[in-house]
Amino acid sequence: MKRELPILLTVLCGLGITMAFFSSSAGDPDDLPLGWTKAVNSELLAWALVFFSVAFILGISNLVRISLKTISSRGEDWPYKAVMLIVLFGYLGIGLMEIHQQRYGFFGSTEDAVVGIAGQGERAMRDWVYFKVFVPLQATMFSLLAFFIASAAFRAFRARSLESTLLLTAGAVIMLGQVPGGDELTFGYAGRALAFTMTYINGAGQKAIIIGATLGVLATGLRIVLGIERSYLSE
Repeated sequence: MKRELPILLTVLCGLGITMAFFSSSAGDPDDLPLGWTKAVNSELLAWALVFFSVAFILGISNLVRISLKTISSRGEDWPYKAVMLIVLFGYLGIGLMEIHQQRYGFFGSTEDAVVGIAGQGERAMRDWVYFKVFVPLQATMFSLLAFFIASAAFRAFRARSLESTLLLTAGAVIMLGQVPGGDELTFGYAGRALAFTMTYINGAGQKAIIIGATLGVLATGLRIVLGIERSYLSE
């Protein structure tokens, strides 16, 4: 029963959401042949949001537990885990204080609540921390990664085979087309070659990959809904 009940719930929920997706959305849902599926779908999505929130809290709790254990035992990279916890709870505290200030004011008075609601149009403190601290740090990390990418590209762009020659040609076309000087040196041909490559060659490859991934997701979803795929039961 421990295995049959989760499979039964998965099949029922999957079929309900699928039927709601393919049912018509025009008019009153109560007048539709499959109108009841929309109500079931809305209820399932609401429950999914609750489960997601609970899972999010459990994930944070597990992260905090493991980090505190590493910090207390002075394990590997414990200073980084300490900084992570400080940033985590500091940013969470800023968000909670701003929510409280916007709704009730810092002192709970009506005047403070009005001022807090009126100040929602201004950039919040959490946004300032995100754009002034996190975004520059993220840009720094990606800037450092650019050197590793350039080194890997130098090793990969060697015409030793047909595939590497095609990679080298495509990379040269893309780089010349992206740089204004390269387009001027080739009298505009690099820009046109870039547009052709990105629209027809790269676009066709992306569509093929997306179609293949979609078919794979559809097949996996059908296996789960029909009870064939049971990997989520930790078999």
